[in-house]
Amino acid sequence: MTNTTPRAAGRSPRRRRPRWWVELLLGLALFGVYALLGALSLPGHERRAFVHGEDILAVQRMLHTDFERSVNHWLADQGWLMVVANYEYAFGYLLVTLVALVWLYRRRPRHYPWARDVFAISTLLAILCFWLYPVAPPRLLPDAGFIDTVRLGGTWGSWGSPMVEGANQLAAMPSLHIGWALWVAVTLFRSGAAWWARIASIGHVLVTFTVIVATGNHYWLDALGGAVVVGIGVLAADLARGKPVMWDASASRRLWRRGRPAYTGAVTDTATDAKTPVPPKAAQLAAARTFAAEHGKPVKAVVQRIGRAGARVLLVGGDGALGDVVVPSVETGEALIEAVEGLERSEWDADTVAATVIGPEHRRRMAGPLARR
Repeated sequence: MTNTTPRAAGRSPRRRRPRWWVELLLGLALFGVYALLGALSLPGHERRAFVHGEDILAVQRMLHTDFERSVNHWLADQGWLMVVANYEYAFGYLLVTLVALVWLYRRRPRHYPWARDVFAISTLLAILCFWLYPVAPPRLLPDAGFIDTVRLGGTWGSWGSPMVEGANQLAAMPSLHIGWALWVAVTLFRSGAAWWARIASIGHVLVTFTVIVATGNHYWLDALGGAVVVGIGVLAADLARGKPVMWDASASRRLWRRGRPAYTGAVTDTATDAKTPVPPKAAQLAAARTFAAEHGKPVKAVVQRIGRAGARVLLVGGDGALGDVVVPSVETGEALIEAVEGLERSEWDADTVAATVIGPEHRRRMAGPLARR
Protein backbone atom coordinates (compact mmCIF):
# COMPACT_ATOMS: atom_id res chain seq x y z
CA MET A 1 0.00 0.00 0.00
CA THR A 2 1.33 3.45 -0.87
CA ASN A 3 2.27 5.88 1.88
CA THR A 4 -0.22 8.80 1.96
CA THR A 5 0.17 11.56 4.52
CA PRO A 6 -2.75 13.65 5.79
CA ARG A 7 -1.29 16.74 4.09
CA ALA A 8 -1.27 15.04 0.69
CA ALA A 9 -4.74 13.67 1.26
CA GLY A 10 -6.10 17.12 2.07
CA ARG A 11 -5.06 18.96 -1.06
CA SER A 12 -7.75 17.99 -3.51
CA PRO A 13 -10.92 19.13 -1.72
CA ARG A 14 -9.64 22.59 -0.80
CA ARG A 15 -10.42 25.64 -2.90
CA ARG A 16 -7.88 28.40 -3.27
CA ARG A 17 -8.94 31.60 -1.55
CA PRO A 18 -9.30 34.56 -3.98
CA ARG A 19 -6.44 37.02 -3.77
CA TRP A 20 -7.28 39.88 -1.42
CA TRP A 21 -6.00 42.59 -3.74
CA VAL A 22 -8.24 41.31 -6.55
CA GLU A 23 -11.24 41.52 -4.21
CA LEU A 24 -10.19 45.03 -3.20
CA LEU A 25 -10.02 46.07 -6.87
CA LEU A 26 -13.51 44.63 -7.42
CA GLY A 27 -14.80 46.67 -4.50
CA LEU A 28 -13.18 49.82 -5.86
CA ALA A 29 -14.70 49.11 -9.28
CA LEU A 30 -18.15 48.84 -7.67
CA PHE A 31 -17.63 52.17 -5.96
CA GLY A 32 -16.40 53.61 -9.27
CA VAL A 33 -19.65 52.62 -10.99
CA TYR A 34 -21.61 54.31 -8.21
CA ALA A 35 -19.56 57.50 -8.53
CA LEU A 36 -19.74 57.49 -12.34
CA LEU A 37 -23.51 57.11 -12.52
CA GLY A 38 -23.87 59.73 -9.80
CA ALA A 39 -21.87 62.17 -11.93
CA LEU A 40 -23.92 61.35 -15.06
CA SER A 41 -27.37 62.13 -13.72
CA LEU A 42 -30.24 61.97 -16.17
CA PRO A 43 -32.13 65.19 -16.99
CA GLY A 44 -34.46 66.36 -14.24
CA HIS A 45 -32.82 64.10 -11.66
CA GLU A 46 -33.71 66.18 -8.59
CA ARG A 47 -37.23 67.05 -9.73
CA ARG A 48 -38.01 63.41 -10.52
CA ALA A 49 -36.61 62.32 -7.14
CA PHE A 50 -39.07 64.52 -5.24
CA VAL A 51 -41.98 63.43 -7.45
CA HIS A 52 -41.12 59.78 -6.89
CA GLY A 53 -40.83 60.31 -3.13
CA GLU A 54 -44.26 61.91 -3.00
CA ASP A 55 -45.68 59.10 -5.17
CA ILE A 56 -44.37 56.42 -2.78
CA LEU A 57 -45.77 58.26 0.22
CA ALA A 58 -49.14 58.59 -1.58
CA VAL A 59 -49.23 54.84 -2.28
CA GLN A 60 -48.52 54.10 1.38
CA ARG A 61 -51.28 56.49 2.46
CA MET A 62 -53.67 54.75 0.10
CA LEU A 63 -52.71 51.44 1.74
CA HIS A 64 -52.99 53.01 5.22
CA THR A 65 -49.39 51.99 5.96
CA ASP A 66 -47.79 55.46 6.18
CA PHE A 67 -46.57 54.98 9.76
CA GLU A 68 -43.12 56.51 9.19
CA ARG A 69 -43.90 60.05 10.39
CA SER A 70 -45.32 59.00 13.76
CA VAL A 71 -42.27 56.80 14.44
CA ASN A 72 -39.98 59.60 13.25
CA HIS A 73 -41.55 62.18 15.61
CA TRP A 74 -41.36 59.73 18.52
CA LEU A 75 -37.62 59.15 17.96
CA ALA A 76 -36.93 62.90 17.68
CA ASP A 77 -38.05 63.32 21.33
CA GLN A 78 -35.90 60.50 22.75
CA GLY A 79 -32.61 62.32 23.34
CA TRP A 80 -29.73 59.84 23.61
CA LEU A 81 -31.73 57.11 21.85
CA MET A 82 -32.06 59.38 18.82
CA VAL A 83 -28.27 59.87 18.80
CA VAL A 84 -27.67 56.10 19.00
CA ALA A 85 -30.13 55.52 16.14
CA ASN A 86 -28.43 58.22 14.06
CA TYR A 87 -25.00 56.62 14.43
CA GLU A 88 -26.41 53.16 13.79
CA TYR A 89 -27.86 54.51 10.56
CA ALA A 90 -24.58 56.13 9.59
CA PHE A 91 -22.16 53.32 10.39
CA GLY A 92 -23.91 50.15 11.60
CA TYR A 93 -24.69 48.54 8.26
CA LEU A 94 -21.22 49.35 6.89
CA LEU A 95 -19.37 47.79 9.84
CA VAL A 96 -21.51 44.65 9.93
CA THR A 97 -21.15 44.15 6.18
CA LEU A 98 -17.37 44.60 6.33
CA VAL A 99 -17.04 42.11 9.22
CA ALA A 100 -19.17 39.58 7.33
CA LEU A 101 -17.05 39.95 4.18
CA VAL A 102 -13.80 39.46 6.11
CA TRP A 103 -15.22 36.46 8.01
CA LEU A 104 -16.39 34.82 4.80
CA TYR A 105 -13.04 35.46 3.12
CA ARG A 106 -11.05 34.07 6.06
CA ARG A 107 -13.28 31.26 7.34
CA ARG A 108 -15.58 30.25 4.48
CA PRO A 109 -13.43 30.49 1.34
CA ARG A 110 -15.60 27.93 -0.46
CA HIS A 111 -18.64 30.17 -0.02
CA TYR A 112 -16.96 33.56 -0.35
CA PRO A 113 -17.15 33.75 -4.20
CA TRP A 114 -20.90 33.05 -4.10
CA ALA A 115 -21.47 35.60 -1.32
CA ARG A 116 -19.33 38.18 -3.15
CA ASP A 117 -21.34 37.65 -6.34
CA VAL A 118 -24.65 38.11 -4.50
CA PHE A 119 -23.31 41.30 -2.90
CA ALA A 120 -22.03 42.69 -6.20
CA ILE A 121 -25.17 41.85 -8.19
CA SER A 122 -27.59 43.27 -5.62
CA THR A 123 -25.49 46.41 -5.12
CA LEU A 124 -25.18 47.01 -8.87
CA LEU A 125 -28.95 46.63 -9.26
CA ALA A 126 -29.48 49.15 -6.47
CA ILE A 127 -27.04 51.62 -8.07
CA LEU A 128 -28.86 51.27 -11.38
CA CYS A 129 -32.16 51.99 -9.61
CA PHE A 130 -30.66 55.09 -7.99
CA TRP A 131 -29.71 56.34 -11.45
CA LEU A 132 -32.92 55.48 -13.29
CA TYR A 133 -35.42 56.03 -10.48
CA PRO A 134 -34.11 58.61 -7.99
CA VAL A 135 -36.21 58.95 -4.83
CA ALA A 136 -36.02 61.71 -2.23
CA PRO A 137 -36.18 60.34 1.33
CA PRO A 138 -39.07 61.39 3.60
CA ARG A 139 -36.90 63.86 5.55
CA LEU A 140 -36.35 65.93 2.37
CA LEU A 141 -40.00 66.20 1.29
CA PRO A 142 -40.94 69.84 2.04
CA ASP A 143 -44.58 69.31 3.07
CA ALA A 144 -44.48 65.79 4.55
CA GLY A 145 -43.72 66.90 8.12
CA PHE A 146 -40.68 64.67 8.79
CA ILE A 147 -37.80 65.59 11.12
CA ASP A 148 -34.25 64.99 9.91
CA THR A 149 -32.94 63.40 13.11
CA VAL A 150 -29.49 62.73 11.65
CA ARG A 151 -28.90 66.41 10.85
CA LEU A 152 -30.67 67.51 14.03
CA GLY A 153 -28.32 65.41 16.15
CA GLY A 154 -25.19 66.63 14.34
CA THR A 155 -24.19 63.05 13.54
CA TRP A 156 -20.52 62.92 12.60
CA GLY A 157 -19.92 61.15 9.31
CA SER A 158 -23.49 61.44 8.04
CA TRP A 159 -25.76 64.07 6.39
CA GLY A 160 -24.61 67.60 7.12
CA SER A 161 -21.07 66.43 7.86
CA PRO A 162 -18.18 67.48 5.56
CA MET A 163 -17.14 63.82 5.43
CA VAL A 164 -20.11 62.96 3.16
CA GLU A 165 -20.73 66.33 1.57
CA GLY A 166 -20.85 64.85 -1.94
CA ALA A 167 -22.99 61.80 -1.10
CA ASN A 168 -26.10 61.08 -3.16
CA GLN A 169 -29.03 61.85 -0.85
CA LEU A 170 -31.66 61.06 -3.52
CA ALA A 171 -31.14 57.30 -3.37
CA ALA A 172 -33.86 56.06 -1.04
CA MET A 173 -35.18 53.26 -3.31
CA PRO A 174 -34.08 50.55 -2.79
CA SER A 175 -32.64 50.72 0.71
CA LEU A 176 -29.06 49.40 0.69
CA HIS A 177 -29.11 49.52 4.49
CA ILE A 178 -31.74 46.77 4.44
CA GLY A 179 -30.24 45.12 1.37
CA TRP A 180 -26.81 44.69 2.95
CA ALA A 181 -28.28 43.64 6.31
CA LEU A 182 -30.30 40.94 4.54
CA TRP A 183 -27.21 39.90 2.57
CA VAL A 184 -25.36 39.34 5.85
CA ALA A 185 -28.22 37.24 7.23
CA VAL A 186 -28.52 35.11 4.07
CA THR A 187 -24.77 34.45 3.85
CA LEU A 188 -24.51 33.52 7.54
CA PHE A 189 -27.36 31.02 7.15
CA ARG A 190 -25.96 29.63 3.90
CA SER A 191 -22.38 29.31 5.19
CA GLY A 192 -23.19 27.50 8.42
CA ALA A 193 -22.36 30.22 10.94
CA ALA A 194 -23.03 29.64 14.64
CA TRP A 195 -26.67 29.71 15.68
CA TRP A 196 -26.23 32.86 17.77
CA ALA A 197 -24.66 34.69 14.82
CA ARG A 198 -27.62 33.79 12.62
CA ILE A 199 -30.11 34.98 15.25
CA ALA A 200 -28.08 38.19 15.69
CA SER A 201 -28.22 38.78 11.94
CA ILE A 202 -32.02 38.61 12.00
CA GLY A 203 -32.03 41.08 14.88
CA HIS A 204 -29.72 43.34 12.88
CA VAL A 205 -32.22 43.37 9.99
CA LEU A 206 -35.08 44.33 12.33
CA VAL A 207 -33.04 47.06 14.04
CA THR A 208 -31.91 48.42 10.68
CA PHE A 209 -35.49 48.56 9.41
CA THR A 210 -36.61 50.43 12.53
CA VAL A 211 -33.72 52.90 12.29
CA ILE A 212 -34.06 53.76 8.59
CA VAL A 213 -37.77 54.48 9.07
CA ALA A 214 -37.49 56.32 12.40
CA THR A 215 -34.68 58.63 11.24
CA GLY A 216 -36.76 59.77 8.25
CA ASN A 217 -34.37 58.33 5.68
CA HIS A 218 -36.57 55.67 4.07
CA TYR A 219 -40.12 54.60 3.39
CA TRP A 220 -41.00 51.01 4.28
CA LEU A 221 -41.39 50.34 0.56
CA ASP A 222 -37.68 51.15 0.20
CA ALA A 223 -36.93 48.23 2.53
CA LEU A 224 -39.05 45.98 0.32
CA GLY A 225 -37.00 47.16 -2.66
CA GLY A 226 -33.80 46.25 -0.81
CA ALA A 227 -35.12 42.74 -0.18
CA VAL A 228 -36.01 42.37 -3.86
CA VAL A 229 -32.53 43.26 -5.17
CA VAL A 230 -30.91 40.82 -2.69
CA GLY A 231 -33.35 38.11 -3.75
CA ILE A 232 -32.43 38.68 -7.39
CA GLY A 233 -28.74 38.53 -6.46
CA VAL A 234 -29.18 35.21 -4.66
CA LEU A 235 -31.15 33.74 -7.56
CA ALA A 236 -28.59 34.90 -10.13
CA ALA A 237 -25.63 33.53 -8.12
CA ASP A 238 -27.39 30.19 -7.61
CA LEU A 239 -28.29 29.90 -11.29
CA ALA A 240 -24.70 30.67 -12.27
CA ARG A 241 -23.54 27.67 -10.20
CA GLY A 242 -26.35 25.34 -11.16
CA LYS A 243 -27.61 24.77 -7.60
CA PRO A 244 -28.00 26.61 -4.29
CA VAL A 245 -24.72 26.93 -2.38
CA MET A 246 -25.11 25.47 1.12
CA TRP A 247 -22.80 24.98 4.04
CA ASP A 248 -20.34 22.19 4.72
CA ALA A 249 -19.48 20.79 8.15
CA SER A 250 -15.90 22.02 8.28
CA ALA A 251 -15.27 23.57 11.69
CA SER A 252 -11.59 24.32 11.06
CA ARG A 253 -12.53 27.61 9.40
CA ARG A 254 -14.38 29.10 12.35
CA LEU A 255 -13.49 32.67 13.29
CA TRP A 256 -13.47 31.61 16.93
CA ARG A 257 -12.29 28.44 18.70
CA ARG A 258 -14.59 26.26 20.73
CA GLY A 259 -13.64 24.58 23.98
CA ARG A 260 -14.58 21.10 22.80
CA PRO A 261 -13.63 19.30 19.58
CA ALA A 262 -15.60 20.99 16.79
CA TYR A 263 -16.27 18.02 14.55
CA THR A 264 -19.98 17.69 14.40
CA GLY A 265 -22.56 18.69 11.83
CA ALA A 266 -24.93 16.20 13.48
CA VAL A 267 -26.34 16.08 17.02
CA THR A 268 -23.89 14.85 19.68
CA ASP A 269 -25.41 13.02 22.63
CA THR A 270 -22.98 12.17 25.44
CA ALA A 271 -23.44 9.48 28.05
CA THR A 272 -21.62 8.14 31.08
CA ASP A 273 -19.52 5.00 31.20
CA ALA A 274 -21.50 1.85 30.58
CA LYS A 275 -20.44 -1.65 31.58
CA THR A 276 -23.00 -3.39 29.41
CA PRO A 277 -23.86 -2.56 25.79
CA VAL A 278 -26.67 0.02 25.53
CA PRO A 279 -28.77 0.31 22.36
CA PRO A 280 -28.48 3.66 20.57
CA LYS A 281 -30.99 6.28 21.65
CA ALA A 282 -33.59 7.76 19.35
CA ALA A 283 -31.75 11.11 19.24
CA GLN A 284 -28.51 9.38 18.22
CA LEU A 285 -30.25 7.43 15.45
CA ALA A 286 -32.03 10.57 14.27
CA ALA A 287 -28.76 12.49 14.18
CA ALA A 288 -27.09 9.84 12.01
CA ARG A 289 -30.08 9.59 9.66
CA THR A 290 -30.27 13.39 9.30
CA PHE A 291 -26.55 13.58 8.52
CA ALA A 292 -26.87 10.85 5.87
CA ALA A 293 -29.87 12.59 4.30
CA GLU A 294 -28.18 16.00 4.18
CA HIS A 295 -24.69 14.96 3.09
CA GLY A 296 -25.19 12.06 0.71
CA LYS A 297 -24.90 8.29 0.90
CA PRO A 298 -23.02 6.13 1.49
CA VAL A 299 -21.69 7.64 4.70
CA LYS A 300 -18.41 6.25 6.00
CA ALA A 301 -18.77 5.50 9.73
CA VAL A 302 -15.75 5.00 12.01
CA VAL A 303 -16.18 3.94 15.65
CA GLN A 304 -13.51 5.25 18.04
CA ARG A 305 -13.24 4.83 21.80
CA ILE A 306 -12.96 8.18 23.66
CA GLY A 307 -12.33 7.13 27.27
CA ARG A 308 -14.92 7.75 29.96
CA ALA A 309 -17.37 9.36 27.52
CA GLY A 310 -17.68 6.03 25.71
CA ALA A 311 -17.16 6.08 21.95
CA ARG A 312 -17.60 8.37 18.98
CA VAL A 313 -19.09 7.40 15.62
CA LEU A 314 -17.31 9.63 13.11
CA LEU A 315 -19.39 10.24 9.97
CA VAL A 316 -17.98 11.26 6.57
CA GLY A 317 -20.73 12.20 4.11
CA GLY A 318 -20.76 11.70 0.39
CA ASP A 319 -20.02 15.42 -0.01
CA GLY A 320 -17.03 15.23 2.33
CA ALA A 321 -18.77 16.83 5.33
CA LEU A 322 -17.66 15.56 8.74
CA GLY A 323 -19.93 14.88 11.73
CA ASP A 324 -20.05 12.70 14.81
CA VAL A 325 -22.42 11.04 17.26
CA VAL A 326 -21.17 10.19 20.77
CA VAL A 327 -22.49 6.92 22.22
CA PRO A 328 -21.90 5.04 25.53
CA SER A 329 -19.69 2.29 24.07
CA VAL A 330 -18.04 0.86 20.96
CA GLU A 331 -20.75 -1.82 20.85
CA THR A 332 -23.46 0.86 20.85
CA GLY A 333 -21.67 2.61 18.00
CA GLU A 334 -21.55 -0.59 15.95
CA ALA A 335 -25.25 -1.15 16.64
CA LEU A 336 -25.98 2.39 15.45
CA ILE A 337 -24.18 1.73 12.16
CA GLU A 338 -26.20 -1.46 11.64
CA ALA A 339 -29.48 0.32 12.42
CA VAL A 340 -29.09 3.31 10.10
CA GLU A 341 -29.47 2.78 6.37
CA GLY A 342 -26.70 4.34 4.31
CA LEU A 343 -23.94 4.01 6.94
CA GLU A 344 -20.92 1.87 6.03
CA ARG A 345 -18.50 0.56 8.66
CA SER A 346 -15.06 1.94 7.89
CA GLU A 347 -11.65 2.61 9.40
CA TRP A 348 -9.90 5.96 9.80
CA ASP A 349 -7.42 5.16 7.04
CA ALA A 350 -6.04 7.08 4.07
CA ASP A 351 -9.17 6.56 1.95
CA THR A 352 -11.49 7.89 4.65
CA VAL A 353 -9.20 10.84 5.35
CA ALA A 354 -9.08 11.72 1.66
CA ALA A 355 -12.88 11.71 1.46
CA THR A 356 -13.29 14.49 4.03
CA VAL A 357 -13.50 18.17 3.15
CA ILE A 358 -11.54 19.74 6.01
CA GLY A 359 -8.27 21.59 6.47
CA PRO A 360 -4.89 19.78 6.61
CA GLU A 361 -4.16 20.66 10.23
CA HIS A 362 -7.53 19.27 11.29
CA ARG A 363 -6.68 16.09 9.38
CA ARG A 364 -3.34 15.71 11.16
CA ARG A 365 -4.96 16.07 14.57
CA MET A 366 -7.69 13.54 13.84
CA ALA A 367 -6.17 10.98 11.52
CA GLY A 368 -3.23 9.66 13.54
CA PRO A 369 -0.90 6.93 12.26
CA LEU A 370 -3.60 5.02 10.34
CA ALA A 371 -3.70 7.79 7.73
CA ARG A 372 -0.10 7.02 6.82
CA ARG A 373 -0.64 3.35 6.03
